[in-house]
Amino acid sequence: MGEEKKEKKEKREKKEKKEKKEKKEKRSKESSKRSGDGSEDANAKKRVKASGDAASASDAGAREQFETFDATPFEAAIVARLSNAFSSPSPIQRAAWPAACSGMDVVAVAKTGSGKTLAFHGMKKHGGVEGLVVAPTRELAIQIQAECEKFGAERGFHSVVVYGGASAYEQKNALRSKKPCIVIGTPGRLTDLMSQEGVLSLEKLSVIVLDEADRMLDMGFEPQIKTIFGATPASRQTLLFSATWPKSVRKLAAGYLNQDKSRVREVFIGEGAQDGELAANKAITQRFVEARDHEKDEHLYNLICELPDDSRVVIFANTKRRVENLAKTFSAEGFGVVSVHGDKSQADREASLRKFIDNKCPLMMATDVAARGLDIKGVTHVINYDMARDVESYVHRIGRTGRAGELGAAVTFWNCDYDKPCTAALCKIARDAGQVVPDWLAKHEKTKESKQWRVADAHL
Repeated sequence: MGEEKKEKKEKREKKEKKEKKEKKEKRSKESSKRSGDGSEDANAKKRVKASGDAASASDAGAREQFETFDATPFEAAIVARLSNAFSSPSPIQRAAWPAACSGMDVVAVAKTGSGKTLAFHGMKKHGGVEGLVVAPTRELAIQIQAECEKFGAERGFHSVVVYGGASAYEQKNALRSKKPCIVIGTPGRLTDLMSQEGVLSLEKLSVIVLDEADRMLDMGFEPQIKTIFGATPASRQTLLFSATWPKSVRKLAAGYLNQDKSRVREVFIGEGAQDGELAANKAITQRFVEARDHEKDEHLYNLICELPDDSRVVIFANTKRRVENLAKTFSAEGFGVVSVHGDKSQADREASLRKFIDNKCPLMMATDVAARGLDIKGVTHVINYDMARDVESYVHRIGRTGRAGELGAAVTFWNCDYDKPCTAALCKIARDAGQVVPDWLAKHEKTKESKQWRVADAHL
């Protein structure tokens, strides 16, 4: 009996080992498919540069790339966690991590996968707040904090998240009682807490991260960002992450990065990243469906019914009422649905996101509140029920899929009654990403574009 058990155990272990190997090979193949012959990585190597004309020999290591997780200086437990989740670092991680780990200031311009929470790997516990992440929305701040806890727990680093729309009293208590090494927050709530004596001091800060810098400028947060930086030591390290590189972000970066340009590394990943041009992720298949308003529900129903059972879908509409109506309609049809929009309380929004993230409800109806920042793994499809209000929103909406090296698909409903001014931009973005533009859409390409849909003006 004992020998029989031993034999069964060996067979099971052998089977598990084989499955693990096959899974790793599959991830590796998918990664190769996305990168073609490795051109994205080659492009990354070409575009990683020092801001000055030449970098000193002492920072040569910062210009190297971490081709594997084992090549990083991260703790063994973190390397193991990363290796189990991904086959290799993403292009932006390979290029940006060495500079960040060497203590240099970093500007990283890429669509996804920056791995910003690992910027704190070199921190020592001296007491007080040593790491700060500034994010534009509470949803993104909450998400970053979850990642910080996941990786920080390996080293005993604890974090606290602060944001508007929740109890400031409870957040103050958390800061005082937990004495976190890392704080994540939105600009308004951070400056509010900093203004109160004994609540939040940045005197001992060693690393500050600005996430989605372009979005924060869009939302008018520059005065708060200035206040936050003004309270930090001059010796701090600054890491700035942005999806685009417009003039406004360049101006921000120039004011807050190390004035010794040999101590600043700029990393640009993806077509159009360095010149500020908005570009879609090439890992996302873009499709377009011609549909007038009264036809959209039927098209949406048919689309969803055709998707594989394990699909997770974000459906964007332009109004809160329409989001709620869609959620009710599809819930009545027996689909697992959640909705996210600005009229929902913070608790309701968090509960809805949690159900979607945990795959308890595979459909999420949302307004643009969910279009940026949220990095939800496993989103297979994005459907634009309503056309995005501008070209930037379109790119950021479809960017909810195809993240962290995965493939994704986006379907956009195009209404001939009022979406013609969007056509030129849609065609350009699709073609630049290697997508096929249908003839019925291309024939409207000459329609005069609206101001909001001028690709050349986007984010500049």
